[in-house]
Amino acid sequence: MTQATDMPPRGASLWTIAGLACALFGPLLMTTAPMQKLYVLAGSGLASVAVAQSTLWLVLAAALACHMFGDRLPLAAVGLVRPRIGSVLFGLAIGVSVYVGLYAIAFVLWKNGLFEAKAPAGQILQWPLWLRLLMLITAGVVEEALFRGFAIERLTALTGKRWLAALIALAAFVVAHLPFWGLGAVATPIVGGGFFTLVYLWRRDLIACMVAHLVVDSVGLLIAPALGITSSA
Repeated sequence: MTQATDMPPRGASLWTIAGLACALFGPLLMTTAPMQKLYVLAGSGLASVAVAQSTLWLVLAAALACHMFGDRLPLAAVGLVRPRIGSVLFGLAIGVSVYVGLYAIAFVLWKNGLFEAKAPAGQILQWPLWLRLLMLITAGVVEEALFRGFAIERLTALTGKRWLAALIALAAFVVAHLPFWGLGAVATPIVGGGFFTLVYLWRRDLIACMVAHLVVDSVGLLIAPALGITSSA
């Protein structure tokens, strides 16, 4: 099994709403005052980034706890299934395609003064490999599980409209990226998240979306720093 399974229709429960609250708004916890205080206690800038990334894993755990122990539904209902080679290969192909498209769009916007990502890209270059790997895995696994698999499937169950669920999940994905990337580079989560959302709606294959996300982000987080260059896309 590689794709999300269809579950019998059922009314929204408080657990469904709680899980969606975690998935849609939980990532924004990283920007709240209490979390800022926690970052200060963590000490160095690198430690604070690691704490922020770890917070996302806790948010995913909370959402899945509501799903499994509250609504008593299987992980397969939100796309979390055993990886298959077909999903991995498909994800690799989609990831390369998405990056090419994303880079082309960002380049056109940059030429017209509508794209600016030097500050966050420069910051990433200063991070050690272990921190960039943590951010890469967190983005590819946690973000896709939250904003594609969980949010789209549970919002569909809540609203009965898959297109509305996808739009709400995409909007939450974009907003969650604004604190780091800023408005100048908002095209990155909009275009990238839009591609991943369309792929999920097409195939309902969360593993493929995760692999594709890992491929796209590995350019900026691993390849570009290894070459000593910044990647505006």
